[in-house]
Amino acid sequence: MPEIFIYQIHYTTAREALDPGFRVLDNSANERPDWFEYWPIRKFLLNEPLDEESFYGFFSPKFKQKTNLSAAAAHEFVSRENTADVILLSPSLHLTAYHLNVFQYGDTVHPGLLDVATQFFKRIGKPTNLHNLITTSRNEVYSNYFVAKPHFWRAWLEITEQIFAIAEAPADALGIELRKTTSYRKRHDVQMKIFLLERIATWIIARDSRFVTRVRDPFVARSRIYKLPGAIVCDALKIAYLTNGKKEYKDLFYFFSKSGRFLSWLIRLGAFLGVKSIRSSLATLSSEWVKTGKS
Repeated sequence: MPEIFIYQIHYTTAREALDPGFRVLDNSANERPDWFEYWPIRKFLLNEPLDEESFYGFFSPKFKQKTNLSAAAAHEFVSRENTADVILLSPSLHLTAYHLNVFQYGDTVHPGLLDVATQFFKRIGKPTNLHNLITTSRNEVYSNYFVAKPHFWRAWLEITEQIFAIAEAPADALGIELRKTTSYRKRHDVQMKIFLLERIATWIIARDSRFVTRVRDPFVARSRIYKLPGAIVCDALKIAYLTNGKKEYKDLFYFFSKSGRFLSWLIRLGAFLGVKSIRSSLATLSSEWVKTGKS
């Protein structure tokens, strides 16, 4: 049975606030806050020996808040899916599923990301048409909430270190773009490089079938449950298109994607009016968050 090493990154909050079921990756010095979690993950991967058969993961202090998963539940799922190379424990995809891929979604909340990502992949000799790339719940992950074996981490680090090198070059035009700040929740001081880094795991898995991936339920959400039905439909249509290649599936995806707000409004209205089937479905979807917290 492979060993599982999942670390939770310690910043300035008390260690007691971390889940004691995780190991601690100390980043209390926070030497490069502009790199967020990448800085301590990078230091670990560059300096620590890794066992080839073991799993490694590095989670932020907000892991429980974003996923409602305990350390015990995370370990149990990884242990159960130990034949995989990568295991995704992402927060809910109820916002991103309405978009063709994670870069297109990212561009809606971090304007300019799509262009910066396109430039970067071209620069490193791996040009990617981000207007055609399709990502789904089978490969999408956010917040770096994935656990993987060393050969995947090496593939990830090979790409992310090129982001690092370019972003650290003061006169590099692309580096300047990577260092530009963008909005993130209520903050406006987070640099674009962070949101490109966050999407590299998805980009690798979507393009490289060598990596066997397992995914924990990607549609467990704490809030905005009314967005889940449309998101699930959009995700299923993207998977159907990738599986069968039938254009009508892609056309249907675009229809539901563009109708997302209207569909969500209808669902909220139906729930307000007491439509039994809608209320029942939303209750079932909502209950998954509670079940996750009990696991």
